[in-house]
Amino acid sequence: MGRFLLPENGPVNVAQIVGNAKLGGVVSCILNYYRHIDREKFRFDFITYGPSDFDEDVCRIDGNARIHYIAPFDGATFLKAASQLKGILSRGNYAIAHSHLTTLSAFALPAAKRAGVPVRICHAHSTFDRQSDRYLAKAILRPFAARCATHLMACGKLAAENLYRERAKQATILPNAIDLKRFSPEGFAAPKTGYTVLFAGRFAPQKNLFFLLEAFAKAIRIRPMTLVMLGDGAEHAALKEKMQALGISGSVRWVPPCDPAPWYRAADVFALPSLYEGLPMVGLEAQAAGLCCLFSDKVSREADVGSGNEFLPLDLSVWAEALAKPRTRQNNTQSLRDAHFDIELEAHRLSDFYTAALCDVAAPRAK
Repeated sequence: MGRFLLPENGPVNVAQIVGNAKLGGVVSCILNYYRHIDREKFRFDFITYGPSDFDEDVCRIDGNARIHYIAPFDGATFLKAASQLKGILSRGNYAIAHSHLTTLSAFALPAAKRAGVPVRICHAHSTFDRQSDRYLAKAILRPFAARCATHLMACGKLAAENLYRERAKQATILPNAIDLKRFSPEGFAAPKTGYTVLFAGRFAPQKNLFFLLEAFAKAIRIRPMTLVMLGDGAEHAALKEKMQALGISGSVRWVPPCDPAPWYRAADVFALPSLYEGLPMVGLEAQAAGLCCLFSDKVSREADVGSGNEFLPLDLSVWAEALAKPRTRQNNTQSLRDAHFDIELEAHRLSDFYTAALCDVAAPRAK
């Protein structure tokens, strides 16, 4: 193990087990850290379920990074996926396997252990409850998620408690840090028409977007405004049908996935009525741009970093009034930095964590 700790021997190989590379928040978090970590010390390779836009993002950061594909960890192919993952890890001389699969780490980390990877990190990126999709499967896998982990990590305290239960205090909290300069209120803003509400993220059941459309339909009876829906996902077509049924087509703008920074600057308020959520990066990005955020009361209060945010029950009338309420921009930069959401600082913490983890597993062998 000692050779992994010597910088003169080249960077340490780290396998980032991503899984579904279309999950925006998790992917954004991983890429943010890779952009800012010292790549002379640590070299990341990525393991996903197949080609995606994520591949191009990785290549823009580091043309030498490798991306490996495995079958999904689901009911039909999880054994195949575990075998493929073990093979990749066995051949790659990886010192660290960092699994971002939350409960599905129950399949990934045993494969990493069998492959002889000494440092195996289970990373909790979200919470779940009985309203969550695939709740039963997640609940069954939860006790096994970190069984083969050497180290525990989570995006926030609530995510750690949700996955690790009585072991939550053993988890290192690594916030979903962002580039504060990129999302600064100063800079190019997308064109807007009047008062604007913004949602950015996946069009998925977790985000509760049919509710948002219904609340918005009530809100525009109070004041004229525009809803910008930035993103894409499985519910896209159904959401457009809902918009038409509500008669609000003229007030909703659909924007395909793109750099959200100009849209944060153009908006007046950010809305995230999720059914469950850990620590949403989009909420942090919005606050970095100076927006007030409307979160559902299912979102972790750890997301409340700036000023003027509200956590609302999922009641249509409550949300309609909140959406229509006038807002002013805030300067949240120092608050975000103090709360450990500045990626330039937090990337150093991840590097230090990896180094300490390697020392942890090397120490018993040195005795």
